[in-house]
Amino acid sequence: MSVNLKKKEGGGKEERECKKCRLGRTQMLHMYEGSATIHGVPKILSPQLYYFRRYLWTIMLIAMTIGLIIFLYRSFTRFYEYPIITNTRLEFNNEMQFPAVTICNANQFRQHKIPSDDWEIKDLIFEMSEMSVLSEYFKDHFAISSPEYSFIPEPEAHLGKNLYKFALDAAHKLEDMFIVCLWGGAVVNCSKYFERVITDMGVCYTFNSNRSSPITSYGSGSMSGLRVIVDIEQPEYYFSQISLAGIQVLLHEPGSAAMLTSNGFVARPGSSTAVTIRKERIDGLSKPYKAFGSEYCMTSHESGFKTPLQRYKDYIYTRQTCAMNCLTDDYVKHCNCCSLFDKGEEEYCSLRTLRDCYIPYKAVANISDILKNCTCPSRCVKDKYISSMSVADFASTFTKDYMVNNGILKNRNGSYISDNVIDLRIYYETLTVTVTEQRAEITIETILGDLGGQMGLFIGASVLSVVELVEFVTLLLIGWHNERQEKLKTKQTPVEHINKISSDSYL
Repeated sequence: MSVNLKKKEGGGKEERECKKCRLGRTQMLHMYEGSATIHGVPKILSPQLYYFRRYLWTIMLIAMTIGLIIFLYRSFTRFYEYPIITNTRLEFNNEMQFPAVTICNANQFRQHKIPSDDWEIKDLIFEMSEMSVLSEYFKDHFAISSPEYSFIPEPEAHLGKNLYKFALDAAHKLEDMFIVCLWGGAVVNCSKYFERVITDMGVCYTFNSNRSSPITSYGSGSMSGLRVIVDIEQPEYYFSQISLAGIQVLLHEPGSAAMLTSNGFVARPGSSTAVTIRKERIDGLSKPYKAFGSEYCMTSHESGFKTPLQRYKDYIYTRQTCAMNCLTDDYVKHCNCCSLFDKGEEEYCSLRTLRDCYIPYKAVANISDILKNCTCPSRCVKDKYISSMSVADFASTFTKDYMVNNGILKNRNGSYISDNVIDLRIYYETLTVTVTEQRAEITIETILGDLGGQMGLFIGASVLSVVELVEFVTLLLIGWHNERQEKLKTKQTPVEHINKISSDSYL
């Protein structure tokens, strides 16, 4: 090792300048002793003021290092549990997208459309109705035993595609059911604002169903919302899926499939029902965070605008459509056909298959077991519409007489209005959205801050101290390697030494 000594001008202090150094371990320890920024290291390596000082500081440094490792392990363990904190905030808007409103008549089949002499179709409608479950007497009365016609070819009207056409034709028509429609206080054409949709309740009508061009509300209150006057045509009622009289209404996201058997509210005839809406939005964190308890949620980029479910590919993904997709898959797989109001591309079941296979199997199928084998995550971002209702009589006697006399309610008397007509008003209570937003409780930034704080607390170190330590260990290994090479050179035999000199001379 060649070392030059030079004096700094004005300083009078000598410093060593290493030009081509091969430092050994001893020199490196001395260098690290003078430059180490980890508390305790200089006190271990420097000359000792009392005999047990080195041992005391070594024990303290080891103990602090162990404590640091434990705290960092707990921090990283907590980080990989992906904990979440939830914040709630309010968004104030001048305008807001109106929800889709699906309205279904509680009755699915109009009496005058049902063939009076076709008892098999009547029997089928009864078997699909709520009354078949409630009344064993009615079931026995209308049922026709299968041996009487099991070997007879089915009539053309009983084939699946024809039964489906019959169901559509027998449903209540938009032009007969909707008397008056108002949007934003102005009378509008009902057929331009409502679209016929096939739901689990049969044929229904949806307002604002197109997500690509949604209808927007510019204010709160009844004059900024939707109002419809509906005639449920109760004289046409027959056996149906539900046995009440009135309409079933569902508020949902535009573009999503309407599931009415387990959602929505009902409005009775002869009433004026006012429904105020408040909008809530949930912004959940996607994988690896478990946004809703013990499950991962589905992000929009995974499903896009359309759902990944085959039966509802034209709709937005929701957890309910996923569950219905699984149930329908099971029913269809068992009977190799769809029911009248099922989504899917399979053929519709014939009357005989519906009666002998589909309806009995659906009645005994274990829904819990089917859904247990079905993965249906919630969406990370979803809108909810919270509604509250108030109900009064449809109108005063004077108002009803005025509406009849002026052609608003043609060919309807007071008794008919009380039994059939519903005035439904739906509007925003406020244009404020309650947003429930999830955020990561621990991020990389908090981990780095925690790391720096714990290192400073336990061993008085920083990130540069760690770099310094890594550099020292690296140089120490290099020094050990250099010393080993020097020892190997000194152990060469004289003959090897002479041969090496001769070889060098020759070269």
